[in-house]
Amino acid sequence: MTDDLVVERDGAVATLTLNRPEQRNAISYDMWVRFPALLAELDADEAVRAVVLTGAGEKAFSAGADIKDFEETRSTPERARNYRHAVNEACDALNALSKPTIAAIRGYCLGGGLELAVCADLRIASADAQFGLPAAKRGIAVSHAHIDRLMRLVGPGEAAYFMLTGRSVSAERALASGIVSVVVDGDALMEEARALAEEVASLSPVSHRTHKQVIRDLLEFGAADQVPAEKASIMDGAEASEDFMEGVRSFREKRPPDFPGR
Repeated sequence: MTDDLVVERDGAVATLTLNRPEQRNAISYDMWVRFPALLAELDADEAVRAVVLTGAGEKAFSAGADIKDFEETRSTPERARNYRHAVNEACDALNALSKPTIAAIRGYCLGGGLELAVCADLRIASADAQFGLPAAKRGIAVSHAHIDRLMRLVGPGEAAYFMLTGRSVSAERALASGIVSVVVDGDALMEEARALAEEVASLSPVSHRTHKQVIRDLLEFGAADQVPAEKASIMDGAEASEDFMEGVRSFREKRPPDFPGR
């Protein structure tokens, strides 16, 4: 039986692939449930310094949640709550990962696929990618948390366009609105995503952990002067780290740094 979620490690980069190409990588309930444990394993692996999330095949990153599951997994209010909890746990786990994450998106990135992709730190897309949240076409409601993440990227007007029209937008529009950072030719997507991940992985893990936490704090508290002192003190640890000392030492010695990640 083929695994629907495949993890591959290559040097400092791990790739997590949604592996249901015949179903356009639709995400089943079991896949949502498995995400947190897989991501926790990658977070605990000191050899992994960046994670790429992608979909198998050329047609889709993910066409969304597997609607064929819904009769079984969302047929009662209790089951629907359990399903939403599983989706939220998966997305929260990706969002909370201490290591940089990159979503490499080709083809369809719809519904739950888009909800998952916006939880990555960076998104790189092929020119033929399409993005949408067509929940209203199926009588589905998207929660505050997922719309909030989208709205922080694109603003309330564009978020309303997604939610109220159910339309998909092109990679070009997604780039202009801030959903993705880079658009490349489809055949070059994974090569470019891999190169970006390797570049990110070569930098200081301490800096990455610190910067990810700072971004989360600013999103939570709204402004730097509203961040509690105990959270702002994260800078003290970064400046006392071995990575900081290695950065200074390598600069003086005119060589590339070799960050220990501590």
